Amino acid sequence: MINMILKESEITGVMVQYFKVCKRELWFYINQINMNYDNDDIEIGKLIHENSYKREKKEIRLENLVFDFVKNKNEIEIYEIKKSSKLTIGGSYQLYFYLWTLKKSNINAKGYLVYPKEKKKKLIELNNEIINELNEITQDIIEIAKQKKPPKPINKPYCKKCTYYELCMI
Repeated sequence: MINMILKESEITGVMVQYFKVCKRELWFYINQINMNYDNDDIEIGKLIHENSYKREKKEIRLENLVFDFVKNKNEIEIYEIKKSSKLTIGGSYQLYFYLWTLKKSNINAKGYLVYPKEKKKKLIELNNEIINELNEITQDIIEIAKQKKPPKPINKPYCKKCTYYELCMI
């Protein structure tokens, strides 16, 4: 495998999400090894994304950021649609990354994780602790991108539902 040179400006919210959930999956993603085909959970997530918040303009792109949708009333609100609130750490950090990146450009925004099937909405706010952690995360992502091999697998409770399970554990 070729070790990749990744610039900080190329880091995406999905990469930050993978970093928090599974560094090995992050390495596969960076190296374009995709196992996310023919997966029912992913298809359900896509359907939820397509069929919810139909009045909103979706997939708002700003350089390396892709927001599910944005509202701009008195302040900018960034929304990230998720299938379930069961595993929220990755989605929370994806949204933290968006807010942090905007903040570096002097744009203050609020972030919301939304779960249409559960009719839930969770406010995500940056703080200094998270900002410091994001500085470390982005540097760690750059280091993972440089590795010639993926990090060793770590068996976590949600691994059996992952599309990379057979590649990692069998």
